[in-house]
Amino acid sequence: MQMKKKDIKRFDLDKPFNPEDIKGLDIKELEQLSNDVKNEIIKSCAKNGGHLASSLGATDLTVALHHYFNLPNDKVIFDVGHQCYAHKILSGRSLDRLRKSDGVSGFQRRSESEYDPYEAGHSSTSISAAMGLALARDLNKEKYEVIAVIGDSSFANGVAFEGLNNLANFNHKVIIIINDNNRSIGETHGLLHNYFERFRLSKSYLRNKDRYQRFLKKTFLTRWFYYLTSWVKGLFRKIFIRSNVFTKMGLYFISNVDGHDIKQLEKAFKLAKNSPKTVAIHVTTVKGKGYQYAEQDDVGNWHGVAPFDIETGKPLKERDPKYISWSQVYAQLLKERIATDERMVLINPATMVGSCIDDLLKKYPDRVFDVGISEEHGAVFAAAIGLNKDIHAYYSIYSTFLQRSYDEISHDVARLDSDVTFLIDRAGLPGEDGETHSGIYDVAYLMSIPNVAICMAKDMKEAIDLFNFSTIYTHPLAIRYPKDITPIIENHEPREVKLGEWKVEVNEGDTAIISYGPVIDRLIEHFKGYTIVNAMFLRPIDIEVLKSLTNKKKIVIYDIYATKEGFASYVLNYLNELNYQGEVKILAIPNEFIKHGNVLDQVNNLHIAFDDLRKLL
Repeated sequence: MQMKKKDIKRFDLDKPFNPEDIKGLDIKELEQLSNDVKNEIIKSCAKNGGHLASSLGATDLTVALHHYFNLPNDKVIFDVGHQCYAHKILSGRSLDRLRKSDGVSGFQRRSESEYDPYEAGHSSTSISAAMGLALARDLNKEKYEVIAVIGDSSFANGVAFEGLNNLANFNHKVIIIINDNNRSIGETHGLLHNYFERFRLSKSYLRNKDRYQRFLKKTFLTRWFYYLTSWVKGLFRKIFIRSNVFTKMGLYFISNVDGHDIKQLEKAFKLAKNSPKTVAIHVTTVKGKGYQYAEQDDVGNWHGVAPFDIETGKPLKERDPKYISWSQVYAQLLKERIATDERMVLINPATMVGSCIDDLLKKYPDRVFDVGISEEHGAVFAAAIGLNKDIHAYYSIYSTFLQRSYDEISHDVARLDSDVTFLIDRAGLPGEDGETHSGIYDVAYLMSIPNVAICMAKDMKEAIDLFNFSTIYTHPLAIRYPKDITPIIENHEPREVKLGEWKVEVNEGDTAIISYGPVIDRLIEHFKGYTIVNAMFLRPIDIEVLKSLTNKKKIVIYDIYATKEGFASYVLNYLNELNYQGEVKILAIPNEFIKHGNVLDQVNNLHIAFDDLRKLL
């Protein structure tokens, strides 16, 4: 009699998924669920933008994690967090409004779900965080697994190695899953390795090993035999199994697990769960798995995406040919300069595609360096380069990642007064990426460091002039620019910029508005009858221009690109020193973490819009 083929259970992911439904699924159904989740991620990113390739590559792994482990009692930490879209779906959250102010964040968020025990937008913290959760678990005498999923180049950062180094003497078990999508970890580890690790992690082996140790260590006569057999076992492992950083530390290591084979993944999870101590599982995945354009991308264009057409892979919004992104403005200036100046060096920490300079890596391999997710190293590297006569180092970096290099900027770049220019991309409000990616704090902390000049252009003309200034300035300089577009300006005749220069763009009325950056032109357009001052240099300030404003009845310091503790407080201190007798008002970003959402919504919610400015005038 012919058996009836079992129907594979399907789920409508347009509705929130019930996390309990995954437990009763077989392998075929799990594979189908994984495909459905991938399609939901593609659909959501096509609509809202987001980190597409990373989440697709980790989807099969995430399905296996949710099926095998007892979440949320067991704790899973996704390093960086942008691998977590499948995790969000499987824990009952919708991606329909992904990264919108009324939707879920693009990263793990503790406030969103009990399935998120930790959260991060920067890389390489998962191992240290997992250790913290494991220690708390054991101190509280609780029982659950703590799993850190690290990968997508996160292993290249020193924080990950600091955590790894401390694991050697850490007697609290964690499970580390290394998601190797050919962007981070190295070669394989020997043909016999997996066989022996599977044997060592079997329940019967672990049980018998414990009995064997307790029996032979009882007496002096049998203890010598135990040490002899241990030495023979160690010799055997050295001959047949290649060592790696994990085995050198005495940890269990399972390598070459197919991250898209749910059955194989769950076998590895079972071995890890049996282990009495920390286990590292090396999982190989394909970044972008499930969407051909993302799979075929070996540059990084599909790592983070704007809304796009699923069929063609093309952006939904075409760029206005009259405008150019600020990243492209400075990328063009870098390209023109590096082509003619053989003593210029460019450094970037894994954001070359976002900053539009990825083509320079192959063209100038001796002078252009992508140091990976190693922001601290990049800053020290730049500092040492800039100490050499006539060699100028440019460090292109997002504002949110610059803060990881605070100590190195202070200790190595500024203290040594090195010839380094920081090109700080993504300065200002974070938009859809949210609080982990804000570009609003750099001014305040750079203000606390001696020797660092800070500036920001209002348009392409000023960008050219400031960049030209950077080529002859031989001290630390920070040039900020937002994640936005600006009108293309042709045939600009460059002019010489002086350190600390301000411009009085309009001189009218008894009230002055001091601001800087691209908002200046909009201020000139919308606020007639007021003095508009363009503080092109945030530090040092133009004391002569500031003195000229002391005859005004009111001065409003307006800053929509940084917190009030930065430029606004700096100018206020100088006005106090000048004994200014008029009224001073400050309208700047409050010192808080900004929730994800549309930039315009963030401006309104923070009460720093033009309507709010008018109330102060």
